[in-house]
Amino acid sequence: MGAVAASSNLGRKSAPTPIRVLNGRGTRKDGQETDSGGRPVAAGVQFTRDAPTKPAELSEDAHWLWDRVVDQMTEIGLLKPIDAASLEAMCETFARWREAVRFRREHALLAKNSQGTVVAPWIGIEERASKEFRSWCAEYGITPAAEKHLRTESGGNDDDGNPF
Repeated sequence: MGAVAASSNLGRKSAPTPIRVLNGRGTRKDGQETDSGGRPVAAGVQFTRDAPTKPAELSEDAHWLWDRVVDQMTEIGLLKPIDAASLEAMCETFARWREAVRFRREHALLAKNSQGTVVAPWIGIEERASKEFRSWCAEYGITPAAEKHLRTESGGNDDDGNPF
C-alpha cells in the first residue's frame, strides 16, 4: 500500500486572522481573542492596513470597480498596499467580461466561419472572464455567499447569538 503525501492544499482555506476574530466568540478573560469554536486565535502577520495605490493604466471599467471595492474593503480594514496587484487583476478581469458582454450584445451569440454557423469566440471570452471574476470575488469576500464570512455573529437577525 502506497503512502499518501501530505498536502497543505487539502480542505477549506483558512480564513485570515481578522476574519476569524470577527466571526469569533469574543475575548477570553486573559485578553485572548477566540474563533467561532472558542479556540484562541494566534495573532497573524501584522500588515499595514491601508488602501492600495490605484494603477494609472486601469481601463475604464476596471477603474469603476476598483473605486467601489477599495472604498468598501478599506472601510472594514481588509486591504493592504500589497493587494494592489491582485486587485488590479480582479478589476481588469471584470473589465474583460464587460467588454465581451458589450461585444455579444452588438454582434449576437453566433458567428459564421468556414465551418458554418458556430458559437462566437467572444462568448468563450465572456464565460472564462465570468468564472475568473467569480473566483476573485470569493477571494475578496464580495459575492453574497462569500460575504457571510465577513460578518460578525451579532450581524445576523438572531438576538440570542444562536447560529442554528
